[in-house]
Amino acid sequence: MLTPLFLTTALLFMGYTCYSLHTLLCKVRPLGIPYFVVPFYPGPLTRIFPIPFVNLLIKVFGLTHPRFFLMTSDWQVRRRCEVYRFIRSDIFFTVTPWKVILHVADPDMAVEVLAGKGGNGELYTRPDVYNSMLGLFGENVITAEGAVWRDHRKITAPVIGKSLSVVWEESLTQIQQMIRYYDKHEAINTSYRDFRRATLGVIAHAGFSKVMEWCPLTTAIANEKDGEGSYQKCLHVLFENFMWAVIAPSWILEMLPFKALREAGGAANNFRFFMNEWFEERKTKIELDNKTTLGPSSKADLMESLVRSSGLDKGSTLETPLLSKSEVIGNAFIFILAGHETTGHTIANAIYFLAMYPEYQVRLQEEIDSILGDSDHNQTSYETHFDALSSGWIAAIMFETLRLIPGATTISRQIGPTPRTFPRAGSQRPVTLPPGIEFWIQIICLSHNPKYWSQPGKTEAESAITEFRPERWLPKSEDNTMFKPYNGSYIPFSIGARGCIGKKFAHVEFTAIILGLFREMSVEFDSCGGRKTFDEARLECLAEIERFEPKITLQPSGEMPGIKWVRRR
Repeated sequence: MLTPLFLTTALLFMGYTCYSLHTLLCKVRPLGIPYFVVPFYPGPLTRIFPIPFVNLLIKVFGLTHPRFFLMTSDWQVRRRCEVYRFIRSDIFFTVTPWKVILHVADPDMAVEVLAGKGGNGELYTRPDVYNSMLGLFGENVITAEGAVWRDHRKITAPVIGKSLSVVWEESLTQIQQMIRYYDKHEAINTSYRDFRRATLGVIAHAGFSKVMEWCPLTTAIANEKDGEGSYQKCLHVLFENFMWAVIAPSWILEMLPFKALREAGGAANNFRFFMNEWFEERKTKIELDNKTTLGPSSKADLMESLVRSSGLDKGSTLETPLLSKSEVIGNAFIFILAGHETTGHTIANAIYFLAMYPEYQVRLQEEIDSILGDSDHNQTSYETHFDALSSGWIAAIMFETLRLIPGATTISRQIGPTPRTFPRAGSQRPVTLPPGIEFWIQIICLSHNPKYWSQPGKTEAESAITEFRPERWLPKSEDNTMFKPYNGSYIPFSIGARGCIGKKFAHVEFTAIILGLFREMSVEFDSCGGRKTFDEARLECLAEIERFEPKITLQPSGEMPGIKWVRRR
């Protein structure tokens, strides 16, 4: 009985798949845009099985055709502009039996997709699959659309903008604690975890009024002081296994016989527990404040703003709550994720680049010394020093790091129910696209496109587009403004009204942490007792960067070479 049923189901599925693919190809072919047929949609579930299998086939058989790389999740990192160069077009389709995706490395089209509006007068929306990932703990400022998104932004953006002084001070505090720890314990190797720990302390203080002293993750977990260790372990496990937490409910994961999956489910539940605890703690404080004050403090942090907007505190004067409790937790998750994971990795990437190119450390330190003179960098302030420090080498290093290794490789949007016409860069004709198409704006491909990154009077090779060259951003001798690339060719924070709310937050944090580190220290590769030369370590580091993979953010897939901090000579 079961065999005929199984065969019938399989034949019906195959028939539907072929019919759906044929229908979508009929929609794409008349447009005259290059396309590749791909057998599956590259979503969260396919990252678990078919994509690793495709990677194995590519490695074993030495496959080189673009269609094989387009079935992986990291082709943008490994191949950058090779596919676009191969087809001689800055846009192309991948057609699956279920969805048509337009991959975009055309800056004019990217600007229209990210900042333009659809037929309903609203911004183009994200595909549901990505909203479900980022909305794991509740709808938030990234996943919401239309009027709901505007409410979320109205609640969160002003608070983030007001916290920049706290960001500066806490960034310096975290780095000072990290340096003291290394001096005391004579630790030589640092890691991405160290910088995630520092940036977690910053967002915890600036956004949630939580004070977390810097210490290595393993030490924090072992101490479990006031629950901090448990909280940090929960975040670490959750972000390391995030895809599993997205694919299945936590209660199912906790029942499975695999340790990593059980830990992922437990971490998701623990995060909800901590956020509920923080919510109730802040709600109680607000209720006490309401008895003694007339309204919210001008120094209200993100958590207070979120809780007050829920109207769940006693004595709330909100006629209509703007957020549900799940939306409060959803927004808290997004800001913790973006406020420490992405920024921490960007800082770590910049430090690895500075270890590979020590000449830039010297120039950076000379500029810091010239601005601060004999004054103590720990006595600086955001209001007094940020502008001076954010328009020179520190900014150039951050911009160049994000150009080469952005936090995310892709920004996705989708067309609404009506056809839309989109511009093309240069003299190319606009293209009209039918409904149902997803846009994948390829951030790395845009920031490596030689049409927009070859310097005037220089060849593509001379422009060193794939190499770390922060001086490309510095002001020229005739003016004092930083280099501005072609609009749409550099979008690590996205653009338009839905660009990253925390862009300035991240810039201030990066500036203060780099200042705190390189005012006192220099970074260099660990020679492993003289067994490894600088050139060997540099080549090893470059090779690892080429193997970065997109998880929550773009990050190493293996071990980076060891680096150590030494006091400035």
